[in-house]
Amino acid sequence: MNCVMTASEAAKICKGELYGSDAGICRRWRADSRDIAFGDAFVAVKGGNTDGHLFVRQAIDRGAQMLLVQKDKVAEIGLDSPDYAGLSTIAVDDTLKALSTLAHAYFEKVSPQIVGITGSVGKTTTRELLVAALGKKYKLHSAIRSFNTSLGCSLVVLEMPADTEMLVLEFGTNHFGEISEMTDLFPPETALITEIAPAHLEGFGSIGGVLKAKLEICSRGVRVLVYNADNVLLKEALQAGVNAEKLISVGYSGDADLKIVQTKISLDNCSAKISAVYRSGDTDFECSAGLFGRQHAYNIGYALAAARYYEVSDEDIKNAFAEINPIAGRGVCKKIPNNSWVIDEAYNANPASMRAAIENLYAAAADRKKAAVLAGMRELGKDSLYWHKEILFLANRCDKLFLLGEEWCGTSLPENAKLCNSFEDLTDDVINENLSDTVLLIKGSNSYGLKRLVTVLTEG
Repeated sequence: MNCVMTASEAAKICKGELYGSDAGICRRWRADSRDIAFGDAFVAVKGGNTDGHLFVRQAIDRGAQMLLVQKDKVAEIGLDSPDYAGLSTIAVDDTLKALSTLAHAYFEKVSPQIVGITGSVGKTTTRELLVAALGKKYKLHSAIRSFNTSLGCSLVVLEMPADTEMLVLEFGTNHFGEISEMTDLFPPETALITEIAPAHLEGFGSIGGVLKAKLEICSRGVRVLVYNADNVLLKEALQAGVNAEKLISVGYSGDADLKIVQTKISLDNCSAKISAVYRSGDTDFECSAGLFGRQHAYNIGYALAAARYYEVSDEDIKNAFAEINPIAGRGVCKKIPNNSWVIDEAYNANPASMRAAIENLYAAAADRKKAAVLAGMRELGKDSLYWHKEILFLANRCDKLFLLGEEWCGTSLPENAKLCNSFEDLTDDVINENLSDTVLLIKGSNSYGLKRLVTVLTEG
């Protein structure tokens, strides 16, 4: 990676002090010592549950060559000793504040165009699709996973190569002002809003609060806003006025700028696939991607609209989408013995994504049996019971339903459902169930750890 900023320059920007080597800062940056590989930079962040300074030596042992730490920890850890002279250690008053300050300064030096993606669901898949398409034409940089907080975006920016032309970032949030903070640091030229749905209601109070928070992506103004044409709440808010020069709508609505005309999902011998047809004016465009679920017709459409805005050819876009496969926990379909499938949606869940996953299960299972493992949906506040009842009503067409989590308590369980007391009980019940000729959906909030069940079923 080319060096456009050194550690000594970074220290001055952060009003800090440099110990050791004056190396270039452009490298992989991580805030979790377990993710460190040789040559990486480690930022020690003090959080609510632990302090990253406790893991500085672990990061060094794993190969960290650059450190961002608090000044009062340097002597305590011994980073000012000759033993660590080969490292680059930047000592500051507040590592989290210094990290964002440094990332903003580095972003301004490289000066790429930014596409920012937000929404209640679909951010990461949309990002993967758009990165694949824009990468056909531009020198592009993006996160390798959902680094969608101010901390995460800063880590992504700092490892951006000096010749980057396009930067694609996800902007997630669970409280007001968070996306505004990120757009102040890394202002997007183009913004995508995938959906407005009940998520993180503990912080936002209502879907109206979710809308308000997501619209912060336009707080500094954007040239182009790509959005969901079928979300009435979002559509009405944008019609009332938004700080964007150009609006591009995607959806099934008749007045959508990019209309979804037709979709088809299927399970073949190896994986899932969605095929979709889009209409712009009087021209149709058909493409496919290795993704599970009709909801991805939206994500593909957002990426298609944005890629076309940046003048990527339709042929390159089509080829890029054809190379896409789902990310672990977001619709990976795996065939297991006895003519059965496991649908891995274990990464996270809110009412909108849960509803989509169940409807996709029904569509894909065809004449196979349908089963689901559903863990509770977190951060829904006072409306949690209502949304869990809604999901149970939708899931009553499953042949078998396994539930995990206190969120289901207080609901009236359908005859096909069993509420398991623990993850271990859940695992035993699923393993002992006859799953031949069955499509099994596994979905729930990430904190329930359902990915472990996916591993048990697919890898043994």
